[in-house]
Amino acid sequence: MSESTLACIADLFVRAEVQYAVIGAHGVNAWLEPRFTADIDITASIDPPAMLRLRRVFADAGYESTVEHGGHLPSGPDFVRFASADRLTIVAIQAAKTALQHEVVRRARASSEGIRVATPEDLIVLKLIADRPKDRQGLLGLVAPPDLDWAHVERWSAEWDVTERLAALRREGSR
Repeated sequence: MSESTLACIADLFVRAEVQYAVIGAHGVNAWLEPRFTADIDITASIDPPAMLRLRRVFADAGYESTVEHGGHLPSGPDFVRFASADRLTIVAIQAAKTALQHEVVRRARASSEGIRVATPEDLIVLKLIADRPKDRQGLLGLVAPPDLDWAHVERWSAEWDVTERLAALRREGSR
């Protein structure tokens, strides 16, 4: 997936006036050597009116909502997946409903292309929570920089009960 595709997706969030952060592999790719990933994962601070705006903007850009979870909730859906007309671009949006998710969106940094990306610290915590083997290499790269805010990572790791995973990651990363 090209940077221009990601920039176009970011522009849709700007047009819908929705705060967001790119997470998942594309988030990691912003900080490390990119690896292939098929979909764009995003956490967004979104309420039902903002979700309606976002749906309209995505529909106008040729995207279709293909999956939704929690649409019946008063706070709106927890998750919505959009697919481009050719099905080559998939955008998976998680509504920020936890304190961590809101923090991820608030702390996101703009890339050189203006795309809001989760910080390495927040990506570490999210990947530790997900605990998937395919995330291991990215995690090892994310813990390498010497200037990480470890207090932030430790705080959220404790909050989400993944401190043992963090300790193991740090041991492995220091080898």
